[in-house]
Amino acid sequence: MLKLVATDMDGTLLNDKKELPEKTVEIIHRLHGKGIAFAVASGRQYHNILGFYEGIIDDIFIIAENGALIMDKGEIVYSSVITRDDVCEIVTEVRKIPGTKIIMCGIDSAYMFASDMDEVLEEMLDRYYVKCEIIDTLDDVPSDEQILKFAIFDEANNAFETIHNGLAHLAHKYQIAVSGAEWADITNVGVNKGVAIKALQEKYQIAYEETMVFGDQQNDYEMMQQAYYSYAMANATSEIKEISNFMAPSNEEQGVIKILENLLAMIKF
Repeated sequence: MLKLVATDMDGTLLNDKKELPEKTVEIIHRLHGKGIAFAVASGRQYHNILGFYEGIIDDIFIIAENGALIMDKGEIVYSSVITRDDVCEIVTEVRKIPGTKIIMCGIDSAYMFASDMDEVLEEMLDRYYVKCEIIDTLDDVPSDEQILKFAIFDEANNAFETIHNGLAHLAHKYQIAVSGAEWADITNVGVNKGVAIKALQEKYQIAYEETMVFGDQQNDYEMMQQAYYSYAMANATSEIKEISNFMAPSNEEQGVIKILENLLAMIKF
């Protein structure tokens, strides 16, 4: 019996216009009524994710910042904080890669250097960050802020080669995951969506065989391995398709919703 459904957002549940399918809330309520928990697992900021699920926050788990933060009913279930020394190291190393821009993602807010600002990044901030402060130096980040993740933007539109491979010498210390053609995320080593799913499974006694997940990008890789019902979207990368047990229609075809509607139609209780 299924007990947990978890889905990525961008390229998976959301369409290419970054919109939720109309039936999303209805489907979540129906799953909840059948005793099936629903989790959103995204690289997005927690405060950004909230805006998509107004009115049903108490019915879902939110896994934000690629697994560095798990929230349940507004309470922190888990967080992985990057130390101040490591924050400095990451900034120093990223600055060595031409054409990259840095967004630091904290629990309270995101932070971006004024020197990195341009029209492209301003549009990105408006789309993905409800809370963001523009800073001049690291000293401008509040001393009590907890940085969970770095989102690195690649102007060359080749994040895997530029950022993932460019920072490979730090892979022993930090998790470096590509989340799109232009983006790569940096967290503490061992932090990913799969670890977050495992934490929920252990806390609520949910088995691998009782879990269904949906994803499309490299930052979903570990999550796909944490569930028997692992669905790669039709628009997913070849790497994600290779490790997934099932296929779903594309995000533009509302693939997640179609699979869940079929699932609910088969549940008789």
